[in-house]
Amino acid sequence: MNIERLRRFPAREIERSYGNLFGSFYRSLDRGGRISDVIADPRSAAMRLIPKAILRLCYHRSGGPLVSIIVATRNNAGTIANSLKSLLDQTHRNIEIIVIDDASDDNSLRIIEDVARHDPRIVTIRNNRQLGTGRSRNLGLRAARGDYITFQDGDDFSEPDRIAAQLAVFANFDDKTLSLCNYVRINATGHSLEINKGRVMKCIISMMFPRKEVIDRVGYFFDGSLSEDSDYYERIKIAFGPSCEVLVFRTLYQALYRPNSSFFSNVQVKEIDSRSVSFERGTQALEALAALKDRHRRMKQGELGIYVGFRE
Repeated sequence: MNIERLRRFPAREIERSYGNLFGSFYRSLDRGGRISDVIADPRSAAMRLIPKAILRLCYHRSGGPLVSIIVATRNNAGTIANSLKSLLDQTHRNIEIIVIDDASDDNSLRIIEDVARHDPRIVTIRNNRQLGTGRSRNLGLRAARGDYITFQDGDDFSEPDRIAAQLAVFANFDDKTLSLCNYVRINATGHSLEINKGRVMKCIISMMFPRKEVIDRVGYFFDGSLSEDSDYYERIKIAFGPSCEVLVFRTLYQALYRPNSSFFSNVQVKEIDSRSVSFERGTQALEALAALKDRHRRMKQGELGIYVGFRE
């Protein structure tokens, strides 16, 4: 049995190794995905049991590089406070959180400003009109002051040591430009979900990189709200080489499943229950992915430039 695959897809790996009967038995025990979460990342599971007061006393560290966390958000009134709190509670304290509200028409902005009043590390930017995720993140890139940059969405959450764990990559490897972690999708009750029979996956949006070095070479996000993070990630790898990244193999990021999110609103959900979601990409989405792959192929061959400039 492959240990990495077991950590990523325990039920599927048990089925593959021992048969459907054992796989079904495991699924019956793993309601809510709690066992799978422990298998994937026992350290994070253990840290959730530590009272926050002790966590702050033992693990919080001041100083070190400044990390800018860019949060592009629209109409996330139900989640944005807890999303920001997960960043304010990071064990690495030297952070700035740049929140770009993309012309929300709910009370998201008021909630963001309420949270920001209690912590000066939050910087708030409001778009007067909806610009989309890519251009909103570009505003964050322009405003960022950090030595390093990473991202989070307004309906997602980070484990307390996510920033510290990803930042440690650059202290340990001088030749690396990208640091990422794993993520899991969760439902509204906080239970982890299987997505097309996958559970723990590489989290592209968690990418952390040195600010000046990457922006000088790669520039900004292209104008869009679909796969713009994957495009930026691929352009960094084209610019700095395919071995420029390190994956911290821990589940340090949780992405909330929402049927109206930018991802799931562009696919066809086939089945959904309390433990899993299955979907198919439509013709338009498949064509967009094919066009993106062709664009990256042409960049690798030198037919297209990697750099994308800032657009107001």
